[in-house]
Amino acid sequence: MISLITIFLFYLLSAYPTFINASEVNNIDSHKSIPLFNGQPVIFMDEKMQNNSGLKILKTKASLFNPEMIAYGKGISLTPLLTIRKNYLSTIAQQNELKVRLNQAEKNISRLQNLHKIEVVSTKKLQKKRSQWHSEKAIYDKNIYKIQSILNNSKLHWGELLTNWVINKHSPQLDKLMSGEFILLQITVPTSQTLPSDIKTVFISPNGTRSTAVSASFVSILPQVDDFSQGTQYIFLSNTTKVKVGMNFTAWIPHQKHAQKGIIIPESSLAWHLEQAFVFIQIDEEHFVHREISKPIKTINGYYIGKQIAEGENLVTTGTSMLLSHEFKSQIPHEDNDDDD
Repeated sequence: MISLITIFLFYLLSAYPTFINASEVNNIDSHKSIPLFNGQPVIFMDEKMQNNSGLKILKTKASLFNPEMIAYGKGISLTPLLTIRKNYLSTIAQQNELKVRLNQAEKNISRLQNLHKIEVVSTKKLQKKRSQWHSEKAIYDKNIYKIQSILNNSKLHWGELLTNWVINKHSPQLDKLMSGEFILLQITVPTSQTLPSDIKTVFISPNGTRSTAVSASFVSILPQVDDFSQGTQYIFLSNTTKVKVGMNFTAWIPHQKHAQKGIIIPESSLAWHLEQAFVFIQIDEEHFVHREISKPIKTINGYYIGKQIAEGENLVTTGTSMLLSHEFKSQIPHEDNDDDD
């Protein structure tokens, strides 16, 4: 019986070579795979086989690229924030009225106490005024608690910065939102991801097209994660007219502030096995070797590879899965059939 153990041992032990040149491969048997660098095999395929299988090769070119994380968001209605603003400002107005009444009650008590000392006012009347003051004080304290409750609830849901925008009687940020000059956006990043600390600008598009995306500026992080995805939520501002309240959009978030040098490879170049990504590099006209790729970053045009593929290497763009399958087969030991008794 043919065993598959060799296949799994091969992938547990194999490691991609840094870069391989044809001159490094000697005495290749055209009909067998030989180990290279911890048992990694070289796959033979002559020109006729390559043509018949539709194999395609691309010479890699380095370019400056800033990897982006894809996230999703929506335009936010101002109604909840305006409700907070209305409740807060009306409660503050009540508090001002209560403060005036409380101050007046304190003055009345002080005046009556002086009159009580010279027996012009009775003790009963003084006690009545003191009782009224305690009642006014209780209402005043209750209103203070109400104000603090409005602030706390707003901060728990919207964060401190947005709360300050809505409670400020003269808020230029809120004025721009209410006039329609800007729209408030809520963006949720994938679970376990966060917005890089130095990233203040992202790009958004309601139709999911990166080439037509417009910029949005960071405002703040929301205290609560998304109920469904459990991803961290952020608030952004944009002056775009493409996104309306309630409209969903795609967001592209740079991983870092500045672009870095790397290789963009077509999506067809990658093959996956046991959650590990592979590519195949052509090391001469008839020989190929696989290379493991860790953490490829998805882009519009394929995948971004930072340091694991060099400029000028010959990358297999069509036929990667076929080569990987061929490599699997080469790891299965050939056993002679037993002669019949």
